Amino acid sequence: MSELWKLGIMLVVGFLVAYGGILVSLFLGPRRPTPTKDYPYESGIQVKGDAHGKVAIKYFLVALIFLVFDVEVAVLLPWAVKVADMKVIAAVEGGVFLAVLLVAYLYALGKDAIRWLD
Repeated sequence: MSELWKLGIMLVVGFLVAYGGILVSLFLGPRRPTPTKDYPYESGIQVKGDAHGKVAIKYFLVALIFLVFDVEVAVLLPWAVKVADMKVIAAVEGGVFLAVLLVAYLYALGKDAIRWLD
């Protein structure tokens, strides 16, 4: 119980630092809204039309495939570094993981999800 007060102080100081800066900028920061500042933009490109337009499904397929392979790298990189220190079962488990990802990749190829041009 004697060490909990240190945690409490750390939480209070963290809260004050995080939200204190926001509050100080809110009260002391300049407010000069202009039509140019209030105009929405995306990467410097002027907005055209409604924001609820149609988006090609290819975008979402590529995003999902990216997530699959991103997770693959996040899992396999630490595994590859330590595989020499592990037993044979770890290598087999890594091979099964790679086989599942290969099946997913071949499925995506079969569905033409990776083809960039129509």
